[in-house]
Amino acid sequence: MINKTRGFGPFPVWPYFLLSVVTGVLGSVFLIVWWPSGYPEEADLVQISGEIANSVVRDDISNTSAGAMMPGITSVFFKLEGREDEFRYPSTHPKYLLVRDYTAVAIDIRVVAAELGTGDPVTIWEIQERNPIDAGPDPTSISYEDIIERLLAVDRSMIEVGYWLLAACAGFLLIGLGVRRWNRTR
Repeated sequence: MINKTRGFGPFPVWPYFLLSVVTGVLGSVFLIVWWPSGYPEEADLVQISGEIANSVVRDDISNTSAGAMMPGITSVFFKLEGREDEFRYPSTHPKYLLVRDYTAVAIDIRVVAAELGTGDPVTIWEIQERNPIDAGPDPTSISYEDIIERLLAVDRSMIEVGYWLLAACAGFLLIGLGVRRWNRTR
């Protein structure tokens, strides 16, 4: 409603400050979660070869096959003949569907040596398929460099989103301060 003596009444300020807090928290979360770290150096990797005893797709949240239809949160778990360790190829790695659907018979993989024998699934950082029976044109071949390049590209894009959210946080804060100042001068 228009007040004839003062013009428009005071504008609400709280939405701008709320949006500033929300975008600031989200931007910070994006930066913290996706800051590139934790990737092994190539010198830390050892090669393991073997025939695949079994492979299963499980979701990463419940560690069961219940959510295996959602490729964004699943991994392929390999057991090799004669080895106790279970090896994990996560859906965040490149060519996940190729590994999940077509990799068979025998594989050469590279993993972090320190993860072997811990009882936890060991993450695969390179995979080469050896399948003499496969009639397909190319066996599965994903190098360490391909995996790291893909993970770093995802990290960079998420960090960029985090920076944009922090810029929006600053923008909402400035708008909120401007509206507050406007209300005080009226």
